[in-house]
Amino acid sequence: MFKRLQIVALLLCTLPVFASRQDTTKHKLPMDFRVSFRGGVMTNDLFGNDKLKKFCPYVHPTLGGEFAVAFHPDWQALHIWNDASVGVALSAYYLGNPEKLGYAIAPYAFLDVPLVKVPHFILGLRLGFGFAFLTKTYFNTVPEGHAYKDMGYIAADGTNLRANECIGSVFNFHFPEAIYMEFPIKNGWAITAGGGWYHFSNGSTIQPNTGYNIFAGELGVRYMPDDKDMLPTKNEATKTDYRKKKWEVELAWSGAARQVYYRDQQTFFGFTLQAAAYWRAHNVFRLGGGVDVFYDNSYMPRETKFGKTNVAAARSNGADCWRLGISLQPELVVGKLTCGFHIGMYLLDNVKSLEPGTADDQAKYLTEEQRSEYAATGRVTKGIVYPYDLGNAGQGGHPDGWIYTQLVLRYHLPYHIFIQGNMKSHISKVEFVCLGIGAYL
Repeated sequence: MFKRLQIVALLLCTLPVFASRQDTTKHKLPMDFRVSFRGGVMTNDLFGNDKLKKFCPYVHPTLGGEFAVAFHPDWQALHIWNDASVGVALSAYYLGNPEKLGYAIAPYAFLDVPLVKVPHFILGLRLGFGFAFLTKTYFNTVPEGHAYKDMGYIAADGTNLRANECIGSVFNFHFPEAIYMEFPIKNGWAITAGGGWYHFSNGSTIQPNTGYNIFAGELGVRYMPDDKDMLPTKNEATKTDYRKKKWEVELAWSGAARQVYYRDQQTFFGFTLQAAAYWRAHNVFRLGGGVDVFYDNSYMPRETKFGKTNVAAARSNGADCWRLGISLQPELVVGKLTCGFHIGMYLLDNVKSLEPGTADDQAKYLTEEQRSEYAATGRVTKGIVYPYDLGNAGQGGHPDGWIYTQLVLRYHLPYHIFIQGNMKSHISKVEFVCLGIGAYL
């Protein structure tokens, strides 16, 4: 393992040196190169229900490295963001337990936004989105002869045979978000330091899927072959108000597929409809509100091999598949790209009647009358707002609750059309990932 890390480190270190020897004066697009090394810890739950401990009693420190190339095009959208840059990166991680956790390779794209820029110091944000390929999943860590069983086996010699219950697929989505400091030296070289949150999840398209969260610090170097002389500079035009209009209206449809229980391995279809109006408060920010309609076919009763995918009391007419909510939708704007974190509440939610929660949830959050109702009918009557375990919403049998969140990315095309990707979740539990299309006015 140590030899592998040495080889990766050598390759990462030589890439910017090689780039520095190229004739970059002919390049019209300024670029810079960054190599960094990371160390941190990994958990699968932001709120402490750590399944990693079941098959990895000691979550070992996570080590990794990254090579990134940033581009500095003369785009007005980037000048507005304090001369931000865009780029691509490739990360590699050793996840601390090669038999159960393995390794990760993660290519992604990012937006690099300097927040503070003085001659010898830069403080900035690096926001990214991409993909991750993991070498170990549930399906290749199940001991032979124990496929599709909940792992709890301890061998005679004390070896932990529990499978990886956190990841069900090689392909995953990757969300790397970090804050960094940069200390320029001379001749285009700078020392960098920072830290961030690096998330891996397949969005429940394949179960099991609790995902990984890495919290890591990093140290590295950054090199710009042409130094700063070729960087595009802001001019007075950047102070112009580029908002075409104060209000924007958008309508979107996006579809999704997800699994609910890893032993059934059945895939269910779902979709979202979104209608919203946005007030363009600034060149880089808009604030909106809208209505969200969700359809989840996993709540349509059907026979399953293990009986855990569908709730027995779900209605056969499909009424429990529908939810409707309203949401507040703050979004950042980078040219034709918008990125928003929406938070909403359900006005219509039949699923809440089917999710009484764990025994502890029932004792803590349901009245005696509600518990009797559930015992008799398999359903629970709840109001629009009701108590539940917010920190563990949707985790391990806990109710999803009346609050939902969505991460939404949209890219606006000509002819009043946009494409989008959105991830619906309940705090830390992803329900499904959608891809879709929409129209704007």
